[in-house]
Amino acid sequence: MKPNILLLQCHDLGNHLACYPGNSACTPNLDWLATEGTVFEQHFAASPVCNTSQEAMLSGLVPHRNRLVTHDSNDHRKVNPEVRFLPYLLQSVDYNTAFFGSWRGDDEFLNYGIEQGDKDSRCDRIATKVTRYLQSHLREQPKKKPFFLMVNFELPYYAFTDPWSDVQRQEEMILPGHLEDKPEVRAEMAQFYSGISHMDAAVGQVLDALWECGFDESTLVIFTSDCGISMPIAKGTLYDPGIKIPLIICWYKRLPSDQRCDALTSSMDLLPTIMEAIGEPERIPKDLDGHSLWPFINRGEDVGHDYIFAEWYSFYGPIRAIRTTQYKLIRNFEPGVGLQIIADMLHMPARDAMWELLCNWPRPEIELYDLLQDPWERNNLAGHLGAVEIKRVLISELYEWLSCTDDPILNRYAWSVDQGRW
Repeated sequence: MKPNILLLQCHDLGNHLACYPGNSACTPNLDWLATEGTVFEQHFAASPVCNTSQEAMLSGLVPHRNRLVTHDSNDHRKVNPEVRFLPYLLQSVDYNTAFFGSWRGDDEFLNYGIEQGDKDSRCDRIATKVTRYLQSHLREQPKKKPFFLMVNFELPYYAFTDPWSDVQRQEEMILPGHLEDKPEVRAEMAQFYSGISHMDAAVGQVLDALWECGFDESTLVIFTSDCGISMPIAKGTLYDPGIKIPLIICWYKRLPSDQRCDALTSSMDLLPTIMEAIGEPERIPKDLDGHSLWPFINRGEDVGHDYIFAEWYSFYGPIRAIRTTQYKLIRNFEPGVGLQIIADMLHMPARDAMWELLCNWPRPEIELYDLLQDPWERNNLAGHLGAVEIKRVLISELYEWLSCTDDPILNRYAWSVDQGRW
């Protein structure tokens, strides 16, 4: 029998879990899942906001190919009817498909192939509904199909509206390097870490229910997020804090445990990975932008991308990025000065505290960063003589990617890849 699939997600997490370095998150349940499965250490979203990122993950396609290219736009809310999303593919091979939690995509669940959906934003209520679903599935198990269950927790999405009493001490927190160390920033990061702990507790409830119902060895459990944290210079940008996300995949007692993969991987890899995991690789659409990670999970084989790509139609114009293990190149199609932030953060005290930095943030046509020497992407090498060749290569590879994926941006802007110029 094919395995059940439990896909756990949360909003605006970045990769702030205790099983990833450089943060103060307290996540015992997800730490356990990580030790029993595989952790992907260099995993990136295709877009730095929730809806475009989530649909890229469920389709295996870059946002401009599945037609949802911007955030909360009425012109782009309906999905491309030609795209076969992951729940639909699973339904076609006899899976029951269900969803519980916070939803950011097209309002019609059936457009994705989800048969049963229940929107909610509270972690405790979501966990309770998932428990009931699993208990119901267990009662009808002799005549039931395997299930694909997608659970989306709202937390740690700003503005921390789901109450939780356990707030970390501000002076003991690790503050991400893209943020200025100011009291207002620390206060909001304390709430952020509190939201992560609350979300982790809800994950623990769901995992407990999975075990109590006896689905522990028959369920592929996956945890991920949509984009970076709702803080300045993160969500809504193509810097690493905006697109670096977690991926943990565990099939208890059926797959190797305590594995870590440091290769570049993309959220668009999830669909082909799941389809190969359930023994249906021939049903993977032929023209996806992601590829399966199953050869690494199951056999330790190399699965990394040479490059990963990300895109966003920001408030001040479209941007595209290409990343290697060492370098990132960002193309701002409408260069200027000032780093705007998305509506989620317009009234947060941290934004006001960092206002001067954000107002003077440079947005040149080309940004190029050596991520090994400059992980917070502050030293733009685009104009350096020593970076001419890597700049030329990345521009050429980015152009090739946008061309082969029919990015409509090419119809609006002139390109020249000679000598590393546009």
